[in-house]
Amino acid sequence: MAALDVVRRGRRRRDPRLPRAARPTAGRHRGGGRARRRPPGRGGAAVNTVLGILARLAEARPGRVLVGLLALTIVLGAFAGGAQSDSELTAFAPDSEAAAALDRVQEEFGAGGASLQVLVDAGEGGNVLGPDGLEAARQVREAIEGSGVDLGDRVAPVSSFDQAGDRAGSLLSTDADLEAGTVTAGLVVVDLPIDLTEEEALEASTTLADAIDAQVDVDGIDVDPYNQYVLSSALQTGSEEEMPRLLGLSFLLIIGILLFQFRSVSDVLLGLVGLVVSITWTFGIGVILGPDGLGLVGPFSQISLIVPVLIVGLGIDYAIHLTSRYREEQRHGERPPAAAAMAVRTVGGALVLATTTSVVGFLTNLASPLPPIADFGVFVAVGVISAFVVMAMLVPAARNLLDARRSRRAATSAEAVAEAHRGPGALALLSGRAAVVAERAPKAALGVALAVSLLATVAATQVTTTFSQDDFIPSDSAIGRLIDRIADRFGGELTETTFVVLDGDLATPAAADAMLTVARDLSGTDLVRTTGDAAQVSSPAALVAELAADPDTAGAVADLGYAPEAGFTEAADVAGLYELVRSELPARAVSVLGPDDDAGVLVIASNAGQDRAGELESLLRTAVAPLEEAGLTATITSEPLVLEESLDALTASQTQGIVITLVAALLLLVTYYGIKERKPLLGVITMIPSLAVVSWVLGTMWVLDISFNVLTAMVASIGIGIGVPFGIHVTHRFLEDRRRYDTIDEAIRMTATHTGGAMAGSAFTTAAGFGVLVFASLVPMRQFGMIVAITILYSFVAAILIQPACLKLWGEWRARRGDVAELHEHERRRSGSEVLVGS
Repeated sequence: MAALDVVRRGRRRRDPRLPRAARPTAGRHRGGGRARRRPPGRGGAAVNTVLGILARLAEARPGRVLVGLLALTIVLGAFAGGAQSDSELTAFAPDSEAAAALDRVQEEFGAGGASLQVLVDAGEGGNVLGPDGLEAARQVREAIEGSGVDLGDRVAPVSSFDQAGDRAGSLLSTDADLEAGTVTAGLVVVDLPIDLTEEEALEASTTLADAIDAQVDVDGIDVDPYNQYVLSSALQTGSEEEMPRLLGLSFLLIIGILLFQFRSVSDVLLGLVGLVVSITWTFGIGVILGPDGLGLVGPFSQISLIVPVLIVGLGIDYAIHLTSRYREEQRHGERPPAAAAMAVRTVGGALVLATTTSVVGFLTNLASPLPPIADFGVFVAVGVISAFVVMAMLVPAARNLLDARRSRRAATSAEAVAEAHRGPGALALLSGRAAVVAERAPKAALGVALAVSLLATVAATQVTTTFSQDDFIPSDSAIGRLIDRIADRFGGELTETTFVVLDGDLATPAAADAMLTVARDLSGTDLVRTTGDAAQVSSPAALVAELAADPDTAGAVADLGYAPEAGFTEAADVAGLYELVRSELPARAVSVLGPDDDAGVLVIASNAGQDRAGELESLLRTAVAPLEEAGLTATITSEPLVLEESLDALTASQTQGIVITLVAALLLLVTYYGIKERKPLLGVITMIPSLAVVSWVLGTMWVLDISFNVLTAMVASIGIGIGVPFGIHVTHRFLEDRRRYDTIDEAIRMTATHTGGAMAGSAFTTAAGFGVLVFASLVPMRQFGMIVAITILYSFVAAILIQPACLKLWGEWRARRGDVAELHEHERRRSGSEVLVGS
């Protein structure tokens, strides 16, 4: 009962952790000379002012703080409901000639005409030209006609493998034996109107696909509609369905770890409420900054879908540190209002610096040439700031309200006594024991860390980079199996198209003849699809040739100077021929010819895929020579080529991104500690664990055979964004404890116990939050979850082993120079009124 008596009577007893009030001894000069005392720098006044305001609000006006948070959450929640997502991997296209040309094709020529391919598959050993296959084709056509989708003014918008005439060969699988009348699979192709917007094409494609799925049913025949819009819709739907499941699992794991950490249901609930509010703020602000708002960022992309998981991981760190410090202050006798204010004043400084460093680290993604990665950095930065503001206001204010009410009801209840006697948790005690490494063998610890880092750096140079749409398609999903069947039946991607954008005077006989020459030269390569012996190439000149083959228009074409055998004569009226094309084939003319005959496009049905896109580009550069000789400028582009450029840009940006992030964080920390504490070297020490972690993580990626992709490419910035705050918390608390305790070893031990315990809880909850991604259906997301979880655990190990060793050596060096730090104002206030409990 001695401890309880102390609490009741308010007797002052010196905490044995503290030095004598009249003679601060931390860092005493060992040389016997006069110690130099240097007060903290006056930098950071603005931060201290803000923290002071937050502390006073949490202490005196907690109810108003919570009402303000609720109001802001309602407003931002309304915006969050309008969040848009874009699952197209071409959104990652860098600013390049090929990417710009692809945009032109889509905007000026309708992407060559979007289409929906319907695969009619009889299966191995089956024959799609048999009665069942033909019945399936008939039902597909009826479903298309009854779908209500307006297919425009095309003469024949639907081409079927059983009715296509000369085009039938291109609609049959590669095993077709026309003499025997057998073929495994065929296509029904629906050409959509040229003038559809992206949204309209998506709606038309999904409407047609739904109609076909609902109405076509033939035993033994598989019927599957497919195009990029159907693929994107399936990917987006899959992501939207999967993310709530992953978030739910993440929350369950976090709840379990927090219960173990805090042993308090209310603390856990506050943390979870804060996470939900932080995510709501992030998406609400993201919509405000997005295409429908200020237009500063794009829509949420595939990688942005992991932002909620990232905010869960980062946001819980704030809740844990604030709650842990609040509980620590209570154990030292502070009542709820004062404990809430002290938690903000002490931990708040570290959280502000950690938030700033994380934001800077993630905003370095703005240097990426890939727009979604740059936007991702903005979204996460917004999320980190939101999480800080929410947690810094919610946790202290709510704890003050809850505990003050409880303490008024039963100040001397068994629960209150138990709370007063409750010491550090198991994680804190285990973390404190790790301090023995820094106390007894700091140089050996740093030597081992250096050796491991050097080996990891060598391994990191072997990490490869990949960039493919296929990575984001689950292989065991319906769409994944469909793509595999299409590749097996038709030898590649059905929707792949390569474009040659032409600029110049197209209405000359030389230019028109050159278009036909290119088509003839491409007929002999397996990288271009053929119909019979002719390459599938659409162009303004090809449409003229098509009219010449039609008896109804052959005479008019001949009068204007074109003959099928001789081509365009020197006196041919090519402009007149183009006008004839526009009048007879208006929809198709728009897809290949500009209104003034000064721009056009060759639409090539290619079969190169991303792996051979560069080979096809080289072939085309040779093939388009006649066009350039005719005075035209030819630009080659395609989605695979743009994705290949994206891969190159991603590869080139890896080292640049890591260096920028590290340098930015280092400059920020050196500046902060130089101004605030007049100890700039602390900024370097705080960064040392993160430098080690980056090399460890990249080396681990090589060991686990994980490549850089659009998700794992951000591991370095995430590692720094998470690892540096760990280092900041250790440095911040060490400086405080160094002012309180008699020896450096004591200060390190107490730092490892209190801050290390909070970091352990944060590390395990954050790792669990990301670790649930290993249950995702997408390989890149599984790899991302695994490597980020590893990164977080590495960051904790480095912060609890490497950094204390650095601080031990630094502290001894400062002591030899005679440096003695003085208590800060709020620390002096607490030292003068501290009540010993639990002894």
